[in-house]
Amino acid sequence: MIRLLIPILLACSVWGCARQHYVVIHADTLTLYFQAPQATSVRFASSVDQFVLHEAVKKSDGSWLIGGLANKEFQYFYLVDGKVVLPECRFRQNDDFGTANCRYLP
Repeated sequence: MIRLLIPILLACSVWGCARQHYVVIHADTLTLYFQAPQATSVRFASSVDQFVLHEAVKKSDGSWLIGGLANKEFQYFYLVDGKVVLPECRFRQNDDFGTANCRYLP
């Protein structure tokens, strides 16, 4: 058990792990939070508007947020310091470019 745990902890310290990304629902709107305290830029793209990039707002705790999304199904990903990042998410869907997007289902 310990031999399995050490590589996982090492990977988490290098690349980050659980709670990197979470959703808060308020009535019929969503706020997405993405933990990336070392990032200088986080942008969000979703199928809601054909994957237009939106700047996330950095909070003092190092999380970034995107608010005001409708509580309906969509696909999404983040662009962190210019690199596409797909956080750990429950549902994924393949895209037209040979990769995948996270999929939000209400």
